[in-house]
Amino acid sequence: MKLRSKVAVLATTALAVGGVTLMASPAQADLVTLCSGHGGAVTLPTDLAVPAGKNCFLDGTVIQGDITVRQGANLHIVGGEVQGEVIVQKNAYFDASDTTVGDRVVNRGSFGTYLEESSTGAALRTVPVEGGNTDGFAFVVDSAVKSVNAEVGAVYVSGSRIGGAVTADGVEYADIYDSVVRGALTVTGPTAGGILCDSEVIGAATYTGGAGPVAVGAGETGGFCSSVNYIDGDLSVTGVGGGVYVDNNIVGGDLVTSDNSPTAQVGDNNRVRGGIVTEEVALRSLAAAVTEEFEAHEENLVEEVETARAETIDEAMAAGPAF
Repeated sequence: MKLRSKVAVLATTALAVGGVTLMASPAQADLVTLCSGHGGAVTLPTDLAVPAGKNCFLDGTVIQGDITVRQGANLHIVGGEVQGEVIVQKNAYFDASDTTVGDRVVNRGSFGTYLEESSTGAALRTVPVEGGNTDGFAFVVDSAVKSVNAEVGAVYVSGSRIGGAVTADGVEYADIYDSVVRGALTVTGPTAGGILCDSEVIGAATYTGGAGPVAVGAGETGGFCSSVNYIDGDLSVTGVGGGVYVDNNIVGGDLVTSDNSPTAQVGDNNRVRGGIVTEEVALRSLAAAVTEEFEAHEENLVEEVETARAETIDEAMAAGPAF
């Protein structure tokens, strides 16, 4: 999945044609550069903030401090570097392509964060705040993140490497495709379940409570996933409503399913090194309605990102040079 769309290419072309020369001021630790509009390949020796409700598009910019995307603002950065942290405030949006972030990225009741072919040196976090967006998202594609810790919104990881644990507590859903999690995966009380597909977890994978569907490697029966999951520790799915589907997993520890309603469907293609403690029925198939629900997660996020990205770039270009 690649959203590095024609709008980014057009925006980059517009910057080049415009012939704008951008100059950075001398380094002063107490200065904040405000961005409303577009900027190019310069180094900013300051923190950067996008004012509330404004749009900023940066192409090749290096920010030596922190970034704050203020309430209702949007920031899209391509081919850049952020040496500090990124704070995305209420209903704001942060979009990074081919960009490195030295410290954490924190969604504080934000509309969302999208990372594509990017990396962060610390955690990606989503935390609820009063009056903030509860339907926001952390969308990570072909990227590297040290860890994910989400307490609100949707979590979607595809083609990525998580250097530590993934923890999702009280989120909408937690979907992980074709990725490596080098720590425990813990999903607690999701309102719309989650899926683990074609992935590797170097630790335990635990799903507890909340509504389903929850699918752990089961999609291959319906052509949804292409290979197996490898889970180094225990795999536990307990107390989930709305459907549980478990198949095509290599489990280094125990496999446990209990107290799920309806009873978990467990297939014959699980290879379990430890004990098997399950209340289960045979896996019939991953119903079309279930796969459609997981597919809708991706489709809805892609649509939101494409819309937010296009609006951000268009309005930032219209606003003129930011600095």
